Amino acid sequence: MASTLHLVVPGLLALGRLGRTDPALLQPAAPALAWLLARADVRPTPASSEEALFAAFGLPTPAATDRPVAAITRLADGGAVDDGWWLRADPVHLRPDLKGVWLADARALALEPAEAQALVAAFNQTFAADGLQLDAPRPDRWYLRLPADPGIRTCPLIDAIGHDIHPLLPHGPNARYWRTLLTEAQMLFYGHPVNQNREQRNQPLANGLWLWGGGHCPTDARAPAAGLYGHDPLVRGLARLAGAAVAPLPQHADDWREAAADETASLVVLEDARYDTADGDPAAWVARVAALDKTWFAACKRWLQTGQLQTLWLEPDNGRRYELNGAARWRFWRRIRPLVNHGAADYS
Repeated sequence: MASTLHLVVPGLLALGRLGRTDPALLQPAAPALAWLLARADVRPTPASSEEALFAAFGLPTPAATDRPVAAITRLADGGAVDDGWWLRADPVHLRPDLKGVWLADARALALEPAEAQALVAAFNQTFAADGLQLDAPRPDRWYLRLPADPGIRTCPLIDAIGHDIHPLLPHGPNARYWRTLLTEAQMLFYGHPVNQNREQRNQPLANGLWLWGGGHCPTDARAPAAGLYGHDPLVRGLARLAGAAVAPLPQHADDWREAAADETASLVVLEDARYDTADGDPAAWVARVAALDKTWFAACKRWLQTGQLQTLWLEPDNGRRYELNGAARWRFWRRIRPLVNHGAADYS
């Protein structure tokens, strides 16, 4: 069994996305997770799980551009490393009302591959003179290739879900051009036969694109552990960039333990809770965290107490890393706090 386990859990404690939710609604049955958080040494870490994965693979966050998520997830979707500047241009549903224009991501669309290809073909025909080429290797993840930096900064899609898009649109020296282009793409998609047919079937329209995660593909990633586990396209793309293999995600910690018998260290990305806080669904988050407590955190606690696991790093998407070793079992004085309290800004 690996002696070191690095768990990256998007959305696990990203409670800021739930806004002013009543704390009484945020009390999952997760005693093992609460124990781990209470007895850990806490370090500041990149604010999001996305940044945490970049750091784990030795890639710094660029100072003046987005993190190049598009170029890396494209590798997971079958693309090759090239010299292009890639942007994620994911299909979204935009719903206007008197207070703004609200975004739902591709999960709400359930686009068929033929629908995605038809919309992409219409975009490419319309914007060919602008030198733009859109590609959809998957119905829910689209990519826009550019010859150079477009001069914009963007907002990650996870942070736009369920929000008014106006304050989150691309900004920077060339923002006006890109905002105009996005409006033109909305009009193009709205009148397309794909969406006319979807409207007749009472399906949400794929009536917009969300640009984010732009950049050139980096070349110097290094695998942080011998064992890499997950379905997340970012970790799969990073692994491919680092020349490492990614194993399927185990459903239970005991399954990971068996798979990692010959490893010294493992990195596991658990996506179960990724969208619950972004969707503003506290009930789903409570159920998901309780399930993870049974399938993963209870075993981690037990292994730390018995010495079967020497080091656990937990990154729950709240700007902290919780580091534990065998000494955690002796920290009786550490007070267990409600999970909602772990959104505070202290590191004590």
